[in-house]
Amino acid sequence: MRTEIFLSSIILLGLLSVPAFADQPLVPQGLALNHPGIKWDWNIKAGNYTFDVVTVSNYNMKNVTFNHINKELIFTGNSTHADNIAEIEIPHNLIGGNLTVAQNGKAISTIIIPGKDSYTIMFKFNQTGPTTTTVVGTTYLPEFSGIAPLVMVVSIGIVLFTQRVRKF
Repeated sequence: MRTEIFLSSIILLGLLSVPAFADQPLVPQGLALNHPGIKWDWNIKAGNYTFDVVTVSNYNMKNVTFNHINKELIFTGNSTHADNIAEIEIPHNLIGGNLTVAQNGKAISTIIIPGKDSYTIMFKFNQTGPTTTTVVGTTYLPEFSGIAPLVMVVSIGIVLFTQRVRKF
């Protein structure tokens, strides 16, 4: 009985010392964003594939289109305030290589973090109104999807042929 009371009081003290979910985060003055970010998931169709491009921004991201000829993603949006921040996650298999980012036709400074399966691009800008951001890659991996089955068949044929040649 004493053990149960002791354990119950420890659990009760532990629950009372944990901050509530409605607590204000401890963020120093001036470091919090004036406008919180919104996450969008975009399904981009490229050839016979569908890729998931994720954007998080504190302005209205209206649309994303893909131009496979130029290997570029075109993001259109509209901002009603300054101090805009955006983060874009692009799968390696959609576009890759050396990525360049431009906004309204002018190259901008970005942070590009290559990950295991995707690139994460982060940037800031102070423009209000309509904005167009383009991300251009040097490679578009599905462009070789038509030749991949042929390469596989030829490689299997070579393996089978070399096994038969060794028997003679």
